[in-house]
Amino acid sequence: MLVRDIEKALLHAERHGFGFGAMSLSKSALVHLARKLDPPGDGSPIRILELGGGQSTIFWSSLEKMSLLPVRVTTLEHDPAWARELQARITNESIDVSLQTLKQISGSDWERMFADSDKAGLMWEEIGESVPSEQFNHFTIENAFYAEAHSLILEPESIDAMIVDGPHGNGRSLAFLLFAAALKPGALVLIDDFDHYPFLADFGRVFRYEELYREIIGDKRWVLAQCTGRR
Repeated sequence: MLVRDIEKALLHAERHGFGFGAMSLSKSALVHLARKLDPPGDGSPIRILELGGGQSTIFWSSLEKMSLLPVRVTTLEHDPAWARELQARITNESIDVSLQTLKQISGSDWERMFADSDKAGLMWEEIGESVPSEQFNHFTIENAFYAEAHSLILEPESIDAMIVDGPHGNGRSLAFLLFAAALKPGALVLIDDFDHYPFLADFGRVFRYEELYREIIGDKRWVLAQCTGRR
């Protein structure tokens, strides 16, 4: 995509969204990702899986509304009020906001899942304890992830890009396991706050990857990587 088109979508998203504040993905992260996304030659949309919704979701909606990039986005969000607010601002059917609860697993179960990544989805169905809703937004919650992730209908090798920006804590690393089969060969993975926890190390336990871009400016820190194969 041309930078000027991306800038138009960013401006549109800012006018119709929440603004690019401290909690949102940086504009530069979205620019770098969008520039790497090419529509398939068969006319089908680019498939994006977004973990944690917000201003970036509005950006994808703006790209589609302005006919700049055909996208189909599945956004997972665990905060009910935030999910309702987000859905109210999106009118195009190509963006699906999926409200999730959270559950938490033990450290030993975490290691079992990473040790046998092919069976991680089946394990996730059977293990863990529900996280009380009053703890959903605790920033340092451990080993917690979207409880209904295993039930999403995602075709194998259907996702072009995954944005890893939720939930809070180290548990978002479980995305690399639970959605591994859904990522296309060469899929792009954008990891926000990559140095808050060993997200890159966990990513490397599941995929071989090439790091394309990295940015650390103030409180904005992200990595864009491309999968090059499964471990």
